[in-house]
Parts: sequence; structure tokens; C-alpha cells
Amino acid sequence: MTSFGENGAVDEVLVRRLVAGAALALLLGGFVLALRLGREESTPAAEPTRPAASGAKPKPKPKAKRKTPLLRAVRLTAVGALDPEGDGQERDDLAPLAVDGNPATAWRTERYSSFFKDGVGLVLDAGRSVRIARVVVSTQTPGVTAELRLGARAEGPFRRIAPGRSLAGATTFAVPRRTGRYLVIWITELPDGAAAELAEVRLLVR
Repeated sequence: MTSFGENGAVDEVLVRRLVAGAALALLLGGFVLALRLGREESTPAAEPTRPAASGAKPKPKPKAKRKTPLLRAVRLTAVGALDPEGDGQERDDLAPLAVDGNPATAWRTERYSSFFKDGVGLVLDAGRSVRIARVVVSTQTPGVTAELRLGARAEGPFRRIAPGRSLAGATTFAVPRRTGRYLVIWITELPDGAAAELAEVRLLVR
């Protein structure tokens, strides 16, 4: 049996204790590490947050309002009367009074005891070809019916652009998409024993 000195025995005991302590430290460290890893695996990963969807629908953009085209007045000049079933005249000297801007003056037809013609008219000149939108005819004669006609030449031919209407005060004719220069107020009916008077005719174009 081998014997060791006192110092050798002490050193051997000290080494054993150091080794045992180191082993215990490693064991404890491994235990702590395993415990932490186990907790991390058991904890569910947080899902990324998404912005909450708003319940309110986006407001639709308001529709742009359609602009109404501006109308402008065109000054008319009188050409004369139109009387194809008569002598070709119908108080032509008074024709300018229908477009002089004075409602107290008027062009008037002959007086008919019974109106037997298809019509008589007043020819007005816009000065150039225009796109007609409105025609306003003013009269103080009740019972007069008139329609609108339009042509490219003062002597015609003329085509109807607005159907006949009974005139009362200031009567507005709406004209859809018609272009021309010479406007005719064509009178188709008037009271028996009376003459039709046109005080003012105004033309509005696009």
C-alpha cells in the first residue's frame, strides 16, 4: 500500500473538491439553460398586429356638376314680311318695330275677317349663321298661334324648327340643335276680324 505525505493528502482532497465544484457548477448551468429553453418553446410567438379594418366605407367622390352652357343674346334685324299666298307683302314697313327693343311698338299683320291662309310670317336676320337655343316672342294679341322656321337665305326655303304654340305675353320657344341665319315667326292662326301683333322677338344662342 502506497502512502502519501500529509501535504500530498491535502492537495488530493483540494483537487477533488475543486473538480466536484466545477462539475456541480456545470450541472447547475445546464439545468438553468434547459429550463430557459423549455420556457421559450412553451411561450407562443406573438402574432404581428394588423391595423383594424375600419367599418366606415370611403365616401364616393361627388360627381362634377354638368355645367349649363351660357346663352347669349343676338340682335336681330328685320328683313320683311313673308306672304307667299298673298301679294308678297304684309306691312313690311312695320317689320323693324318687332326688334327695336321697345315693347310699346309692334309689327302687325293685315286684318283678316277670316284667316284663310296657311300662314304669314316675319323674316328676321341674325347677321350670320348661329346655333339657336331660345326664341322669345312677345305679343299683346290673344288667340295667335305661331311656329318657328329657319333658313340659310332670306328668300328661303325655310324649315320648321319649333311647332306651333299659342302666344300669350312673352312666349319662349326652346330650339334643340338648330343652326341657321334667317328666322321666321310663322303665324298660322289668328282671331277672326283681328290682326296679329309681334311686339318683340329676342334670340338667344349657344
